[in-house]
Amino acid sequence: MNRYFQIAAIFILSFLFFDLFLNNASFYSKVQYPCSTVVEKSRNEEIGQQTTDNLTTVKPTEEYKIDGVDRFHWYLKKTAEAKIATAPNISTLYAYEFEHEITVTLTSWNMIRLRVYCRYLDKNDSEIGTPYESFTYPEYIVNCPKRKGTQKIGLSVTPNGEFVPLPLVDRMLKKPKYELSMCVATIYGEEPKWLLFLEMVEHFKLQGVQHFYLHIHHASNYDLKVINDYVRTGEVEIHYLLERDKRTDNHWHMVNIADCLIWSRGESKWTIFADLDERILMTEYPGTILDYMREIRNESIGGVQFRQQWVLKTELMPEKYESGSQIDTWMPTHRFHNSTGIGPVGHTAKCIVDTSKVFIMWVHSVTEFFPGKGYHLHKLAPEEGLVRHYRDQTLGKWGQKWLNSTLKFGPLRMTDYPKKYLGKLTTNVKRRARYVYGNRLD
Repeated sequence: MNRYFQIAAIFILSFLFFDLFLNNASFYSKVQYPCSTVVEKSRNEEIGQQTTDNLTTVKPTEEYKIDGVDRFHWYLKKTAEAKIATAPNISTLYAYEFEHEITVTLTSWNMIRLRVYCRYLDKNDSEIGTPYESFTYPEYIVNCPKRKGTQKIGLSVTPNGEFVPLPLVDRMLKKPKYELSMCVATIYGEEPKWLLFLEMVEHFKLQGVQHFYLHIHHASNYDLKVINDYVRTGEVEIHYLLERDKRTDNHWHMVNIADCLIWSRGESKWTIFADLDERILMTEYPGTILDYMREIRNESIGGVQFRQQWVLKTELMPEKYESGSQIDTWMPTHRFHNSTGIGPVGHTAKCIVDTSKVFIMWVHSVTEFFPGKGYHLHKLAPEEGLVRHYRDQTLGKWGQKWLNSTLKFGPLRMTDYPKKYLGKLTTNVKRRARYVYGNRLD
């Protein structure tokens, strides 16, 4: 009798051991959200990506993992200290398909670590499988596991709620399409943008930028003429931002950064994050920005950071184009020279990053790199490179609020945009302005 009891005990202990092994999160990343309901047959089928049913398409390779663990388990650990509640609403922007996941960007404000559901559609717009429970993290971003046959994806706040299907933007590229691109800060506000935009694009083209990612919250029809002309020539892409939450205009900057981080990931080797009124330049280094970035061989460098100097802009830009002589007079690089000292390391700095290495981006720096490979920012000395920021003194009452603090970096002095670029820059701005606005019959 005792022998039968021992056999039974061994059987029960073996069963418990294998059940623990097969369901332990460290092996299969079976994740349970706090206070959530399970809407899948099994978390292992998608978060762990360890089964081979008809839905999953990603095999758990080392590239799939983050810091040695399942990437969706890693995302969840980033929010482990916070209770995940259901999102009150959701407004989606774009959906990007990568090798290991689909990333959906949002415009919904003040929504981080909130539960949403990934909804998958096939080529016939039929839903694939049961909704997958995910969450907003980082802010403005939701990651969804891939499912076989997915042509569109959407997000809903309940498993059966309404959602807007989004086509997938292909980011499963074998190599980047561009060496150097630029994420331009969101365009909004009443100041005329046409000349600022022209000078910004033509300046960065001279520095080797091949493509511009642009977000627009508000732009006049006149400004859009020149913006759309760059779209025509394939140099600019636009994402429009529609307001569904009450926020001030400047809060659109973070939407721009979050979406552009994903938008440029995999398509551009290096991406500049800068504003419409900023001109990043190499200083004593003899070449262009692209020349400098091409010389980076250390794979642990995830980006470079430039210190800033403010060039005091004291007048608003002209409303409309008149002539070439007007361009000579009003281009910011011609008109404004009174400059502050150079800000300290990290102070309102601007960065060029490899977005495939960045998990969370901020306006002035990288908030967090992907772990495990020692990624870091290389911080340039002013002798290597610099941001010339043509900052208007009246908009946002900047002069009243911030000028005195910048004067701590040294007395005001007169500085110039580099002569070796100014002539070509002016010619290119004039040519494009005349083409877009010089038609008297328009």
